[in-house]
Amino acid sequence: MTRTGPAPEEMQWALAEASKEALAVAPGWFRTWATTEDKWSAINVRAATQVIVNHSREDDRHPNSWTVRAVFGTHTVELRLGPYESKDEAILVAHAVLSVAYKES
Repeated sequence: MTRTGPAPEEMQWALAEASKEALAVAPGWFRTWATTEDKWSAINVRAATQVIVNHSREDDRHPNSWTVRAVFGTHTVELRLGPYESKDEAILVAHAVLSVAYKES
């Protein structure tokens, strides 16, 4: 059985999505949605225990869409990416986030 991955143009799109919210300060840093008391926030994905895709039905801002989040133990932070119409798009972007975070300079 041959397994196929995303088309090159899909990966290019996902890498561009991930790169636009990556910070140049150091490898692995990405913008996140700020809490009410912050103007903006950032996290280092390299320190996360997981990067997940979450259905955001509970989020009134984007019902029935998909978001990319980083998990730090019991705390989850939504990255400033998306929301995406399909789970496949969000998974592709989550993969790209890890690729960007661990890319060698």
